[in-house]
Amino acid sequence: MTANFWTVSDLHLGHRLVSELRGFADADEHDRVVLDHLREVPDGATLLCLGDISVRRDAYALDRLGVLKAEKDLTMWLVPGNHDRVHPMFGWDSVAEWTPRYREVFDVIALDLQVSVRHWQVLMTHIPRASGKDAVKDPHQTPKLARWAGREGFDCTVHGHTHSSVPVTRKHVNLSLEATGLRPVSPSQLEALVAQAVRM
Repeated sequence: MTANFWTVSDLHLGHRLVSELRGFADADEHDRVVLDHLREVPDGATLLCLGDISVRRDAYALDRLGVLKAEKDLTMWLVPGNHDRVHPMFGWDSVAEWTPRYREVFDVIALDLQVSVRHWQVLMTHIPRASGKDAVKDPHQTPKLARWAGREGFDCTVHGHTHSSVPVTRKHVNLSLEATGLRPVSPSQLEALVAQAVRM
């Protein structure tokens, strides 16, 4: 990964319930804090979001992220989550409708990414691996979601989705905002988290 590659997951902009669960009085206050933290990403950096920019408020979230992108001159990548209408789980019509709008903000949209972090092979995905001895227990798992869970065969899986406050388990790094203090993760922080997960 490049030295200027920052990562975040589960923004849930405009989502009242998630805002309340995160301790905010309303979604507006939540969104202000989350977006202010995203402004900590250096100008000109690449920001990878591991899904769930909102819940049924895609246009609202894309507008806010588009402003941030222009303000910070960011390159933005997306691994769509189960609440992003550009994800194929919503069907072809939704993907066809929403892809042009998402591409106004995100330079790259991919269902997952395989990257090297130091010498480890890492899968960047939204939903963690749901099978095998190192699977993450997913409180939101359904048969429909299981199809999109992270694949096996990597030294570490970096994901969001669970909304757990625990950042590291064996062979997994959770970047849900609950686990990162509502902040994006820098390249050096991600490397340290992956190292911890691999060595558990």
